Amino acid sequence: MRLIAKFAKLNEVRFVSHLDIQRLFQRAMRRAGLPLAYSQGFNPHPLLSFATALSTGITSSSEWLDVELTEDIPAHRFVEDVSAALPKGFSVLSAYPVRDKLPSLNALVRLARYTIVVDCGSEDFDRLERACDKLLSGLIMVIKKTKGGPKETDIRPQVVSIGFSSVEGLNYITLEGELSPAGSLNVDAFMTELYKKAGLEADYVANRDAILFVNGENPLD
Repeated sequence: MRLIAKFAKLNEVRFVSHLDIQRLFQRAMRRAGLPLAYSQGFNPHPLLSFATALSTGITSSSEWLDVELTEDIPAHRFVEDVSAALPKGFSVLSAYPVRDKLPSLNALVRLARYTIVVDCGSEDFDRLERACDKLLSGLIMVIKKTKGGPKETDIRPQVVSIGFSSVEGLNYITLEGELSPAGSLNVDAFMTELYKKAGLEADYVANRDAILFVNGENPLD
């Protein structure tokens, strides 16, 4: 049986890395007594994958995983049992059985939507917005780690849209970025360049609100 599930990563665990999240979910599923399917070969591992990695330090209300089980179980049991076995700060929000030949989640991702709360006064927030207009008008070159070593890369094409707003004394940036196996927007890299352009010290928290797949916010749509 194949299941896809949506889960949240809250503030308590924002600094847990993607690799540690993989390990946490594997342990939680074993603790919950789920019949995990394993790969073949000399080093079998659970058939568990994630739609995309989430940068350390960013929270999310819309992460997705894909898991193979050796037996059919009700989706609600997966949600309840795995949530109960995970550390505080993680929770499984929903789960769906996959009966057809759905491609891997990684192949279906297209965009990610973020809300970024900026801790600054109104004048500095205005500076950030003006700096953003200048930043987006040209190349945004950052150093990215690759298998071949550090490489200078232009991340401007990965910025799809951005907006600035203030509500009840809080300053928000809404950011939509490309999300694909070929290259995804690194929110921290973008925000670092934005603050540098504005001449300000970075002070913000970011949450991934949604992952958008080829057909919408649910890969089964």
